[in-house]
Amino acid sequence: MRRALATVLAVLLLGCGGGAPRGAAVRIVLNWFPEHEHGGYLAAVAEGLYREAGVDVQILPGGPGAAVVPRVASGEVDFGVGNADDVVQGRAAGAPVVALMAPIQHSPFCVMVHARSGIARLTELRDLTLAMTPGTPYLAWLEHVAPLSGVRIVPYGGSVAEFLVAERYAQQAYLFSEPVLAADRGGDPRCLPLSAVGFDPYTSVLIASERLVREQPALVRAVVAASVRGWARYLENPAPVNAYILRLNPEVGPRTLAEGEKLLAPLVLDDVARREGIGAMTRERWATLAEQMRTIGSIEAPVAPEGLFDARFLPAR
Repeated sequence: MRRALATVLAVLLLGCGGGAPRGAAVRIVLNWFPEHEHGGYLAAVAEGLYREAGVDVQILPGGPGAAVVPRVASGEVDFGVGNADDVVQGRAAGAPVVALMAPIQHSPFCVMVHARSGIARLTELRDLTLAMTPGTPYLAWLEHVAPLSGVRIVPYGGSVAEFLVAERYAQQAYLFSEPVLAADRGGDPRCLPLSAVGFDPYTSVLIASERLVREQPALVRAVVAASVRGWARYLENPAPVNAYILRLNPEVGPRTLAEGEKLLAPLVLDDVARREGIGAMTRERWATLAEQMRTIGSIEAPVAPEGLFDARFLPAR
């Protein structure tokens, strides 16, 4: 894997030319507190890759209610980091936003259960409490494909505290975050990915408004290229970036970062990314997601996949 990463990084270093106004200041808002899933963007800040591209980037932490798509659509911030389903919902609601790169090719979203429960598939969830954020496509898809007999759904509280003390309890999680944290605190987590039942949105996509893309293409190209370089750098050498993440978000913990980075890498550097480059996106994946979200009622009208993403700014292979 390291040889492949070195090759990717070398290509990116050669292909990331300038073009942005020198010293251009932009703000990128995250969809959550700084963690693994933002590693490449934070690497580009910590290691000066945005500065090398002529851009002064400020990363704004997210959290519950980060409202990434509305803030990007309104021009309050220049770029945002969210998931592909956020883009689909935003476009369906009339928000003129587009995805520019998709560093995490496969969704880390999962349902975390106790290993001792014997539950090995999402379709086996029954007679327990399930903590998930209401109104999300993830929950809607799970309800679409699984019977959930006897399952009481409660809002997700953002921690693993209840999971550690409640026997018949499951919760939403990211593969490389909550399960690692729960195991470190003596729990017995088992992660059941939503991708296993067909729901696999791109994750941590870089989002911009149509207006920014139209009016400042050189800036967009510079930010995208530096972000791609940042993701390659994070996979190649995560330690210094993890130290930076810990300064921004001490609660994530060094062990969670160290263990999680191993789980994150295959989700970023899959066969498509090895062939097409980190951040690659396909019309087929966007079309599938849009159709799935219409099927489960997360959006009402069809959304054209061509309007959801713009891959023109990704560095050429």
